[in-house]
Amino acid sequence: MNADESGTGGGSFDEIRILGLDAPDDDVEPGRSVFGGDGSGDELPHWSTPPAGDVVGGSTAGDDPWAGLDDGPRWSDDVPEDHESQQPVGDDLEAAAVFFDDGPLVTSATAEFDPPLLPPDEPLPNFGAREYDSGASQSASGGLASNGPVAPGPDRNLAAAAAGGRDMTMAVVTGVGLGALALASFRIGTNATMALVTIVLVLAAAEFFMALRRAGYQPAALLGVVAVGALNLAAYWRFEAAIPLILGLTVLFSLFWYLTGIDRQAPLLNVSVTLFGVLYIGLLGSFAGLMLTDPNGIGMLLAAVLCTVGYDTGGLVVGRLFGRSPLSAVSPNKTTEGLIGGMAVSFATAVLVVGQITPFGQDPGDLGSAFVLGIVVALAAPLGDLCESMVKRDLGLKDMGTILPGHGGLMDRFDALLFVLPATYYTARLMDLFAN
Repeated sequence: MNADESGTGGGSFDEIRILGLDAPDDDVEPGRSVFGGDGSGDELPHWSTPPAGDVVGGSTAGDDPWAGLDDGPRWSDDVPEDHESQQPVGDDLEAAAVFFDDGPLVTSATAEFDPPLLPPDEPLPNFGAREYDSGASQSASGGLASNGPVAPGPDRNLAAAAAGGRDMTMAVVTGVGLGALALASFRIGTNATMALVTIVLVLAAAEFFMALRRAGYQPAALLGVVAVGALNLAAYWRFEAAIPLILGLTVLFSLFWYLTGIDRQAPLLNVSVTLFGVLYIGLLGSFAGLMLTDPNGIGMLLAAVLCTVGYDTGGLVVGRLFGRSPLSAVSPNKTTEGLIGGMAVSFATAVLVVGQITPFGQDPGDLGSAFVLGIVVALAAPLGDLCESMVKRDLGLKDMGTILPGHGGLMDRFDALLFVLPATYYTARLMDLFAN
């Protein structure tokens, strides 16, 4: 730009400098701090070099605030117990939120006791004198009578079995009386047989729910008894299609039972045991009603009863005479020899006796159906017997009831039959023995 254009009339510019493009006053070399001087003491060590006693700036190791730290990491186990990170946030019971308006949440620390979902492996100690204020008395079976189920240990169950010998004379008299009553109803006809079966199932269900209450559960007993009777009657009047309907209604009304406050203790647990009783006794027992819908139903039911009686009688006699080897921990007084003897007698009863009864012996000399039934019942009856023993052991009971002198309760006498009924029904179905 010339002097005329500058507007000053004076001299001219020697050079034009653009701001921001000035040359740096010094050069930045790698490894040197831009804040330090040019001395050799400002040289930074290589990153891989171990730390020395001196630090940048001339401070010694004694002045270094990081000199006391360990070389390795510090784990959480090394934190002092009085450190704030190790202190509890709050009490577990007080921190739990309660969303119900019908009373405080029941815990194991309170006077209430919720029954265990699984039995313990060892016998539980007697808490009656220390933790329960309601004065729970020991029942005849050794369990707590009112404060929750106590699953017995092996020693207590063995002692109860040893102390509870059966009155064999009374047992035989009771068995003969039951057999005569059953044969009389079979002779009268289907209606009488159906009435007898329904009464037995209802009484067995009432006995089972009472046993649950003695063990500390709170099932909907009245609802369960009605459902058991309804299942057998519905199966007889409306066949298989009625069973899902009754079961569905039972589930709904069981939930309503606890929702409306008839019982409030542990709804989920008690609904479960109620439905278990209905399925165990009502559903399995309803196969008797299904068999009686057929013109040959009385023969099928009689075959199931005779084979079951053969298993029970054979197991008892052989077990008492030759029993040496314990069969299972759930039933200490049962032996392997008794099991084999019961299965053999049950099979022999099916071939020799049931083979002469319609529909399993329709043709003279045709023992094929009876042979198959004998095998099926020989497998099903022991399972029913052992499963009922397992339930009694979990409840801490020796017998389900005392209605049958010399036998205990109805469930103690008909436990194997509950498994034999569906086995007989489906065996007849598979072999096409139904007349309609």
